[in-house]
Amino acid sequence: MSTLLQAGDGNVAAEALGVAVAARVPVLLWGAPGTGKTSAIRAMAEAMGLPCETVIASIREPSDFAGLPVVTGDVVRFAPPLWATRLAEAGTGVLFLDELSTAPPAVQAALLRVVLERTVGDLTLPDDVAVVAAANPPEQAADGWDLSAPLANRLCHLSWETSPRSIAEGLASGWAPPPVPLLPAGWTAGEPLNKSLVAAFLQVRPAL
Repeated sequence: MSTLLQAGDGNVAAEALGVAVAARVPVLLWGAPGTGKTSAIRAMAEAMGLPCETVIASIREPSDFAGLPVVTGDVVRFAPPLWATRLAEAGTGVLFLDELSTAPPAVQAALLRVVLERTVGDLTLPDDVAVVAAANPPEQAADGWDLSAPLANRLCHLSWETSPRSIAEGLASGWAPPPVPLLPAGWTAGEPLNKSLVAAFLQVRPAL
């Protein structure tokens, strides 16, 4: 289920981004071009000590996510790309899908398993790998596409907005490091209750 968090500036969205990365919830950062989305995501990964693999969706083919077919004897396997292998070997990290709204429908379809199941070809990424994406609104992106509903519904949506004041302060005195959240011990204990609340809501409002 997708949600949208509106922020008056990047600070609230940056905090929410950090929580999503720490909790390993797939997240998508929406914002206008040139507002620092890519820099913020890479800085967040660096601050958290996580390796970051950047994959630009607009220049990829479906096989880059579904795997390249390789015939070995009578067996066909789908070989993962190098970036997926590096994340699997590290055991943790951030998979950063940049320019997601420029990915054509075929690439978006191939991304479904990556976002939902963390599977690239025949390789399953470790559970400790966070999936983060950034996108410009389709009307502001070069050759932009609307996200398909199946892909959009698998991401937590954050709205990235920056104010002229924050940009001026960053240019004058440098950019503050992104906040690194510390999730409280046992934070997953509340997950069953939250799931039951969502289930109860859907029983009452099934159309939603």
